[in-house]
Amino acid sequence: MKPSHKKIAQKCLIQFEKDFPNMEDLRTEISSSLATENNLWLSYDEDAGIERLTRTERGYGYHKHYELFDFFDLPNANGEADMEALAYQEPYLWFCGSMSLKRNSPSADDPVEKQLESLSEVATDENRFSLGCIPCIKKGDSYELVRETEYEGRKIRALMLRGGTKSTELHNALMRDEHLERFMMIPCKDNGFDIEGLAVCNERIFIGLRGPVLNGYAVILEISCKEFDGELLLSKKQDEEKLYRKHFVDLRGMGIRELNITKNGDLYLLAGPTMDLDGTISIYKIEGGLPDRHGSVIHEPERLFDVARGSELEHGADKAEGMAFLPNGRLLITYDSPVAERLEGDNGVWMDCYDLEE
Repeated sequence: MKPSHKKIAQKCLIQFEKDFPNMEDLRTEISSSLATENNLWLSYDEDAGIERLTRTERGYGYHKHYELFDFFDLPNANGEADMEALAYQEPYLWFCGSMSLKRNSPSADDPVEKQLESLSEVATDENRFSLGCIPCIKKGDSYELVRETEYEGRKIRALMLRGGTKSTELHNALMRDEHLERFMMIPCKDNGFDIEGLAVCNERIFIGLRGPVLNGYAVILEISCKEFDGELLLSKKQDEEKLYRKHFVDLRGMGIRELNITKNGDLYLLAGPTMDLDGTISIYKIEGGLPDRHGSVIHEPERLFDVARGSELEHGADKAEGMAFLPNGRLLITYDSPVAERLEGDNGVWMDCYDLEE
């Protein structure tokens, strides 16, 4: 697969609240991005929150932080949610944790035996097993997240997919899946189960997996939900046996970092390495989206271009993980582990915008 670089059309400055207590983690570990008119929504790894910014002349600022704990009773009051995916469909902002296990990393300062022990330990962050939606209502020029409100004559409220402290209804169903069951207990970054993309179109909710990748094919799960007794429950499609659908996409060995559906139904994918390594990160397009059936295999998605890679300058840098369609038609790419040149002052970071059309 030859590189297919594209010229950056515009730089976008994202500026956070100056006194934000977790600033360095926030601006260097952005994991997902989403735009709604004047607002940019972000999530990052080391928290259980959602960030809202508002458009400025050079990008986005006027930062506001929302805690998931204000909307839900999460199992771990001090734990991160590993928020990896955001999506919007009126009147809800949807979010999803990675639902993954993680392997501990060894410290070079520890004795060898301690390092070997660390690599054998697999941990579970209970808040990672979260998928839900929060009412996202326009008030003036901005959108606000609210716990509950009236919308078109009915009451809507924040909802979470049913589950326990270490799983969800979806996770439990996949434990018996013929393609995925063997990967459910493998940590993320080991080609284990790892969610990093989310898109919503009408009643169809698409979940993109960074891992596993099966013989070069990335996996997109599709679910539908219904509200019952204050929770979201998975609902089967008529005449289908499973609570979910599976779509396989040939991304030449790459996993999914982000999903986005445009108004005309086209599906865009941000694809990159499933393991913890440097590599090509590309934008793909599936015109018309995924087939509306129990499963599909997409052999030739359209590869549009590759995004900037800081790893060409520094190992592990500029890992593209967020992809947002801006009102001006440009595509905003946000980066985890940005190179130092992207950092602006004490509270800013520069990201990249691309034109989709030549």
